[in-house]
Amino acid sequence: MKFILTLVLCNYTVCTPPFEWPYKFNSYYECATTGYNAAILRLNDLGEDMVNSNRTTVLFTCQEIQDT
Repeated sequence: MKFILTLVLCNYTVCTPPFEWPYKFNSYYECATTGYNAAILRLNDLGEDMVNSNRTTVLFTCQEIQDT
């Protein structure tokens, strides 16, 4: 079984279209830790002022798929 990571960037109530990570993960743990790390990196890229003024959040999910 594999997992797909999908990330969404939100400001207040407006969110970007979902971004699917370019590769699949072999475990939920790998997917989740990559999601958290990607969220931290994105917020750092945006910077404290932008994140605070726009109330920016990064949401992610790890969806299980059948390994083909």
